[in-house]
Amino acid sequence: QKAVLLYYWLAPKGSYLWAVSPNKTELFRLPSDSDIAKKVEDYRKALMGPRDVRETANATGQELYGILVAPAEKSLTSGGRVIVFADGPLHELNFETLLVPGAQPHYWIEDAVVSNASSLALLASKRGDPSSQKNLLLIGNPKYVGTGFPLLPQAAQEVQRVEDHFAPAARLVLAADQAKPAAYAASKAGDYRFIHFVAHATASRTSPLDSSIILSKDGENSKLYARDIMQQPLSAELVTISACHSSGTKAYSGEGLVGLSWAFLRAGSHNVIAALWEVNDASTPQLMDTLYSELGKGKDAATALRAAKLQMLRSGSIYRRPFYWAAFQLYSGS
Repeated sequence: QKAVLLYYWLAPKGSYLWAVSPNKTELFRLPSDSDIAKKVEDYRKALMGPRDVRETANATGQELYGILVAPAEKSLTSGGRVIVFADGPLHELNFETLLVPGAQPHYWIEDAVVSNASSLALLASKRGDPSSQKNLLLIGNPKYVGTGFPLLPQAAQEVQRVEDHFAPAARLVLAADQAKPAAYAASKAGDYRFIHFVAHATASRTSPLDSSIILSKDGENSKLYARDIMQQPLSAELVTISACHSSGTKAYSGEGLVGLSWAFLRAGSHNVIAALWEVNDASTPQLMDTLYSELGKGKDAATALRAAKLQMLRSGSIYRRPFYWAAFQLYSGS
């Protein structure tokens, strides 16, 4: 992987971090799961709040960096690749948003290429080679009549921006009435290098495999379920689920968050981009436009997503705040 693995195990009487680099493995003791959970909850609220946590030098963001990352700093290099294996409440935290202490605290995304993994077994599993063609399966901007879900005002713009990065002969776009669950099943999704959804999604905590992408109604059904996604083998380099809460909400020991992103990884995708919280319909088209521009330059998914986020972070606009760029995380399966 050419990366440092940060593997966390949280427990009541004390927690652990294993930092695995190409040359060594180190073990560090961390505070109890309740102590960490409280800080994660407080920091998440700050990230969603009206003030920019970097500009206020948020103390909790700096404390979490000191607890979760600082012990392994000697194994990290500037701009190096880091893969995070979260546990418990850490699944709700985007590590890129942690504040590196200093005279002017900055987000950790500025120091590292950070991605996430569900399990060591999944990361080490063999996957088919991505298609050599730069082709795209794009499903989005569904018609939500009769589904109980509102239209996404900027979905059409996101669909247009993404498809513009691919020649007409190298893309299949299923939008509006064509964006139905059965259309995905019939699309031969395993032939595509990039798969992109622009839609609403649901995350089920009680039954994670009932998590779904909400598409146009096909008879009485408008849901593409995680359990059905798993049944169609993939070899995609990247699946992007541009929808709220598409990462999942229920975590299992050794498996991580189980839901839509997990289902696509289990189906064979090399990487999945999914959202931890509600995504902003106005800023997402811009983020995805930059993502595919960077992918078109030959960058890998983690580096391309980081570049798109850094562009927003350094924009000087309201989109510099983590609420707009940090919802999306990259989950790696290989």
